[in-house]
Order: sequence, then C-alpha cells, then structure tokens
Amino acid sequence: MKTEPNKPSNGERAWRLTLFLLSAAMAASALVDFDAGRVGSGLGDLGAAALMLSMIVQFPFLRAIVRASSGQEAVSAEKVRKQREELVQQAEKVRAANPWADRAGRAGWVLLAISLVLRIGGMA
Repeated sequence: MKTEPNKPSNGERAWRLTLFLLSAAMAASALVDFDAGRVGSGLGDLGAAALMLSMIVQFPFLRAIVRASSGQEAVSAEKVRKQREELVQQAEKVRAANPWADRAGRAGWVLLAISLVLRIGGMA
C-alpha cells in the first residue's frame, strides 16, 4: 500500500500515538516521583517524556532513511552522495517545520543528565 509522501501511514500513526501515550505516562510518573520527594527520578522521567515527544515528528525523516538504505548493496558513490544530501534536506525540513521538537529533545537529554548526576550523588 503506497501513501502520499506527506501523508502518514497507519503504522506511523500507531507509533505516534504510542509515543504520545508513553510520554504522558512518563510525565505522570514524574509527578508521582516529585510528590514522593524523588527529584532525580522525576527529572529522569520528565527527560524521557520530552525525548518521546520530540520523536513524534521525526517519522518522515526516519522513513527517508529506511527508503535510502534499502538496496544499498551495489550503489555508486555518486548515488550515495545524492542520497545523503536528500537526507540532510529532509532533516532540515523536519527541523524547520517543528522547531519545538529539537528543543524538546535537547531538554530531554539535559534532564536525563541532571537525573543521572543526582542519582549518583544519592539524591534519587
């Protein structure tokens, strides 16, 4: 079943819904952790939720990667270079259309790092 380039497939919609529900569950878990005084765990859960939210809009780029990587056995260097350029352009389109996703991803990694430092320091 072929889909239009910009129209999400049923599988893509399912993954987006799954990531959204998991991010909501992680945010709820973070609230429970904060209420129980577990700051490090709460920040880690918030970081994971932010990362999942940032991944929701990445599917067009992932689809382009899968399409480019299929049948790579006997491909010329020129074709590989052209595919890489197309992937970079696709990544820029996704980033330009959803600037919040890049910030959410970065915030997620920062929160996870802070959580790790707090947990190592015994402030889980």
